Amino acid sequence: MCDSPEYSERRSESKGCAVCAGKFGLIRYYSWQAPLCSRKCLDRFRARRERDRLWLFRCQAA
Repeated sequence: MCDSPEYSERRSESKGCAVCAGKFGLIRYYSWQAPLCSRKCLDRFRARRERDRLWLFRCQAA
């Protein structure tokens, strides 16, 4: 279910932000080659990566 394109953080066909699909302003942020529209989206993207990493380590420890 999470592998389907609508749940993906990076959409190659999208011309907007990788998190909110919003338009870019004068400044574009990048994290892991994912274009982001604002500092808020950058923080959300990094928090999700951290949650995913911690979840993976918990699964591996079990």
